[in-house]
Amino acid sequence: MVETNVAVRLIQGKPWHHAFEIVPGVRTQGTYDPIRMWNELQLAEDLRGTSLADVGASNGYFSFEARRRGARVVAFDFRHKDNSGFGLAQYINGLSDIEHHHVNVLDMKVETYGQFDVVLALGLFYHTSDPYLAVANCAGLSRKRLLIESTCIDESLPEGLRDQPIMRFIADPVRSPTGHLNGDRSNFWGFTSACLKSMLEDVGFAAMRTNVCEGRVFIDAARVVTDDQDTRHSIAYGVRPVVPTGTDVNDKDAWHLF
Repeated sequence: MVETNVAVRLIQGKPWHHAFEIVPGVRTQGTYDPIRMWNELQLAEDLRGTSLADVGASNGYFSFEARRRGARVVAFDFRHKDNSGFGLAQYINGLSDIEHHHVNVLDMKVETYGQFDVVLALGLFYHTSDPYLAVANCAGLSRKRLLIESTCIDESLPEGLRDQPIMRFIADPVRSPTGHLNGDRSNFWGFTSACLKSMLEDVGFAAMRTNVCEGRVFIDAARVVTDDQDTRHSIAYGVRPVVPTGTDVNDKDAWHLF
């Protein structure tokens, strides 16, 4: 860890998202206090022997907390860690053994990164242009548990629609000044909690805990389908392998339709 006076100088004036204590006595001036969300996760105090992926890690609060509790942590973010605050926080707090991958969630592949006991996807899916693929990719990384948090439109819908699997497109605030979310151009979608639970079920997970509060939803889901081939991922994003025609193209059995 760096000296306190150096840490204070390094964090000042930076646009932090997470408001947290990097080292004792030194806090970022972030716009979001993640402590409540951390408590909602209900992760064990002792995470030794647990592997955890933090997808959309941002400044790194959740990664650092899990590492301090003994987990093997791998972080993912569409920003490089040297430009997201993650790398700076690592330099200050000394938690340099957390692996960080500069990758968009839509490009994450289990074949590249492997699987983890726990996957966090907090405040993520509504920032993606293809939320189903994002959910599927995060699910692919998780062998046991997937914890997600998102903006939620339940409370803004009429009573009869709140339990329906609805996803609402959020227009670009530059192009459409009404109907946007906080004027943030990276917000693409709003979901009902039922929609997110349905997507999780579609990729092989079941919601064990769900909490909807003040326009946000948290879901703690567990894997119930062990083989991803039993989900619709290959239908959504795969291509069928070619079956060559026979040698006699005039033979009706030479052609394979599927």
